[in-house]
Amino acid sequence: MRYIYSLFFLWAVAHNLNPLLIPHLKKVCELSDLQSALVDSAFYIGYFAMALPAGAYIKKYGYTKAITVGLMLFGVGALMVGAFGSQQQFYAALAGLFTMAAGLTFLETAANPLVTLLGKPETATTRLNLAQSFNGLGATLSVFIGGMILFPNHNKNADTILSNSAQTNSPEALAEQAQKLLNPYLFIAAITVALGRAFWKGWIKLPAISANPNTQDPITTTTQHPASTQTENAPFIHPSEPYLQPNLNTVQQIGALLSVPMFRKGLLAQCCYVGAQVGVGSFFIRYATTYGHVSQSVAATGLSFGLLLFMIGRFTGTFLMRWVSPATLLLGTSLIAVIICSIVTLIPSDTGFWLLIALQFFMSILFPTIFSLSLATLKNAPPMASSLLIMSIVGGAIFPLAMGAISDNTSLQFAYLIPTLCFTVVAIFAKQISPTAIFASPNSL
Repeated sequence: MRYIYSLFFLWAVAHNLNPLLIPHLKKVCELSDLQSALVDSAFYIGYFAMALPAGAYIKKYGYTKAITVGLMLFGVGALMVGAFGSQQQFYAALAGLFTMAAGLTFLETAANPLVTLLGKPETATTRLNLAQSFNGLGATLSVFIGGMILFPNHNKNADTILSNSAQTNSPEALAEQAQKLLNPYLFIAAITVALGRAFWKGWIKLPAISANPNTQDPITTTTQHPASTQTENAPFIHPSEPYLQPNLNTVQQIGALLSVPMFRKGLLAQCCYVGAQVGVGSFFIRYATTYGHVSQSVAATGLSFGLLLFMIGRFTGTFLMRWVSPATLLLGTSLIAVIICSIVTLIPSDTGFWLLIALQFFMSILFPTIFSLSLATLKNAPPMASSLLIMSIVGGAIFPLAMGAISDNTSLQFAYLIPTLCFTVVAIFAKQISPTAIFASPNSL
């Protein structure tokens, strides 16, 4: 299991280097704001485009091979970002980011359900939150270490660093700054490719788990229906599980999965959560400097502290699930997030700045808990279900745009109405996932 946990750490590093990469490339490649925003777009488009192929690959070849492919694509993409970014070739670096995202899609589509399968079903959500805690650790370390490498004065707000730098904007100075990208991404590439090779060679072995849920614990038709003429080992497909019918093509299986009402609501909740998380982070610096009356440097430090709270929140949530059911914890934390965002929207002040830092703590368990509870709405979740949940990450490309439009046409404070509504959707999902069991006895480890 420790190798699976390491994957959560690695893709957090990739994601959380992007806030540092965006302003750095904007400076050294002399980009507009719109061009620099393509860094995040490449990631989310990569996830959305590759989620279904990743699910189909897992179904055909299994989890271990999918992890191998994911790590290799991750490593190749990181090498491209470092090599092309350090040469100020922005669009080639974007191709590297897309390749990284493609690899991460394979990893996340495989690793998230693997964590739920490698152990007792009743503790699946707890294990997934523990795995996501390592994701929080990777997020925190990547911001601190990446900032020290790219911006030697340790300020995590790259715009402030580069604009106040004593260096000139001459081509030679920009080329020298661009070279800082090479080593960190080369190191990431070396680690991921080495780990991928270990899976490929069989040096790291996972328990034999079929990617086809029908074969994991088949219920024979002879046992269930003695009069059936099917063979003894043919799995019985209950009418409530149409997504497991044999010979379904991709479109038919997606349609069957979307026919499950609570799974649909889980997809919407995940889409809204990711959009809220990205939007809160994207507008944090501006909110802090506008209403919190702090410098960009202080605001950036606050964001780093928020990421630390995010990591602590993951571990705390995992611990609390010894006594509190996942649905109850999801409901409580999402309601607190609604309250915080409402205050931030209606009463913009320095208090809002501190509340946005605290919000990171309460957001921390939402993604893995929504993910595992959504899969739990299916009696046997096929890999395609995980693919659809990964595709819902596209919310991170949609809702921040809505926040920007509101900010441009009204004021920044009202942009936080969007995450307020998003967290409300999550709270509704948490309440509906198991109305009679919201306050049921939690699962013990």
